[in-house]
Amino acid sequence: MRTSDRVFLDIPIVISGSNADGARFVENTKAIVLSRRGAKIISRQALFPQQQLKVRCLKTNMDTDVRVVGPILGEEEGCHFGVAFLQPEVNIWGINFPLLDGTENPAGRVFLECTKCHAQEVVHLDVFELEVFLANRCLTRPCPPCGKATLWMRSESREPTRDEQAAAKARHTIQERKSPRITLRVVVCLRHSELGEDVVYTENVSKGGFRFRSNKLYATGTVFEAALPYTPGAANIFTPARIVHREIGVGDVPHAYGVAYIPSPVARSLTGYRITHPK
Repeated sequence: MRTSDRVFLDIPIVISGSNADGARFVENTKAIVLSRRGAKIISRQALFPQQQLKVRCLKTNMDTDVRVVGPILGEEEGCHFGVAFLQPEVNIWGINFPLLDGTENPAGRVFLECTKCHAQEVVHLDVFELEVFLANRCLTRPCPPCGKATLWMRSESREPTRDEQAAAKARHTIQERKSPRITLRVVVCLRHSELGEDVVYTENVSKGGFRFRSNKLYATGTVFEAALPYTPGAANIFTPARIVHREIGVGDVPHAYGVAYIPSPVARSLTGYRITHPK
């Protein structure tokens, strides 16, 4: 039951606890998916479901107790495990996650950082905000820690220079005077546990969904996770969605699909949605 968005972002952490034999261990590793109430972590330890650990985020130097939900998959660097916070109100990531209550219906989700105080937040964008962000790579929005409206950009490995911030702010001011359009060409990544990833472009974006074309053949009703907008290597946010309409392409013309985001389970259970495969 997802109550917040998930951010695909590598964060160094330290986990500690006792293994199945009762021996204590401390491991320097990383979390690769973050949420308000848990994370996906990597560990070389043989963790088991319901095991309790302590996780410390090296970025914020905060820690909390977690419960191992179970293994997800194995990798050369270690196995991926899902963990849930035992105290969900503790925010060790230092990221503001909007609480999903089923009423949200954004056109896109993006992980932004204030260029003044470096506060980080998962931001839901409507179609107009999305177009402004795509045109300028930034948004002017209220920042509670700063107490005023500031410039927000994607979180980068380095701080933007003053010239870059000034240029972004100038582009943003000009763009806001234009009449926004809903027809947008946006990079979106579709992720399915069995079908893999499909990076495509949207033809248009609407409140709660989008239209795209792909050479892959999907069945109507296929459920996957979509990141819109998508930037390779960045902190992308994937949210559940499903194909509600398709048009089979002719010749070299790719197939066209209509996609609708799935409401959060707080307001509507996902029971009844089934993952289908291409026919």
